[in-house]
Amino acid sequence: MTTISTVVSTSTMTTISTVVSTSTMTTTSTMAPTATITSTSTVISTLTMVPTSSSTLSSTPQIPCASAEWSSTGITITSDLSSPYDIAIDSRDNIIVADTENHRLQKYFTNGTNMTLLTDIKALSIFIDKFDNIYATDAFDDEVRILSSNGELITIIDGSEISGSVVNHLVLNGQPGLYVDTNSTVYISDTGNHRVIKYYQNSTSGIVVAGGKGQGPELNQLNTPYGIYVDEINEIGAIYICDLQNHRIQKWLKGANEGITVVANADQLHSPVSILLQSTANRTIMLISSFSANRVFKWIPYKQEAESIIAGIGGFGTEVNQLDAPRGIKFDKYWNLYVADDGNNRIQKFLFNTSSCENSD
Repeated sequence: MTTISTVVSTSTMTTISTVVSTSTMTTTSTMAPTATITSTSTVISTLTMVPTSSSTLSSTPQIPCASAEWSSTGITITSDLSSPYDIAIDSRDNIIVADTENHRLQKYFTNGTNMTLLTDIKALSIFIDKFDNIYATDAFDDEVRILSSNGELITIIDGSEISGSVVNHLVLNGQPGLYVDTNSTVYISDTGNHRVIKYYQNSTSGIVVAGGKGQGPELNQLNTPYGIYVDEINEIGAIYICDLQNHRIQKWLKGANEGITVVANADQLHSPVSILLQSTANRTIMLISSFSANRVFKWIPYKQEAESIIAGIGGFGTEVNQLDAPRGIKFDKYWNLYVADDGNNRIQKFLFNTSSCENSD
């Protein structure tokens, strides 16, 4: 892949980047026991990258306040899906969906229309950076594809170079976590290798920043890490990890050799898969989706029980106050909460109660 980039920056932090990328890719994937599909594609893309704010501190919205509340009644955005694993929302509040078992990425515009961005991908997790570029993990090839907002390929992270590790490949299964900070550093939960890898911008070599000591329950280990969230405001560089099979949330401080258990309750927090948070000097508040509990919880670290149930208050089911195996959770710019309701093949929206934060610190 050959990439030519020209970047011009002004004092208002508006960045215009023209990227011309020419690549020829040949991929072979077996979609059924008797069918093998081979595709070759050449991509040339021109991108204009303009951050939505010159003062953006975090690449994804944080929980607005400690007392934040949401409607318990979900609004179905779309149900024309097959096992949606994750969602992401761009600067214009358009929604990107990992329509996992339909092997495609779907984009839903605020005007009610939609389009297919990409096919022949088994997307397990997705993230949108401050330039509205789309990052998607692909289980077919154990790689991360980086796309422009209209679905044109920019580059691929294949995990073939990982510093200080004898395992130089990614094993992306289940729902690997994906996070891109405001410096365009990419964090990936390498689920099958029980670790989190970090890639600096334009680097082809990854660095193990959490786990990597084998599968297990010790503080220096992880067991099938899923969703991740990177603190960019308070404890800069701290990574919060949904440690799925250990039924806990681990916090790894920047440069640490082991994690800190901040949430552990196997009864309520069974199989955590996705996380959002608010982090300040005084407290940290989390929203955590629990795949097996069929709920999204609000949790304050180090407490033994969830603070409240945010979504799925009716438990398992198909009704508007119920969920079936919730996976990815994301906010739009108004703090409305979106949930990838995997088992119900739908995306649910839970409206933020603006009055809940009026008297909160």
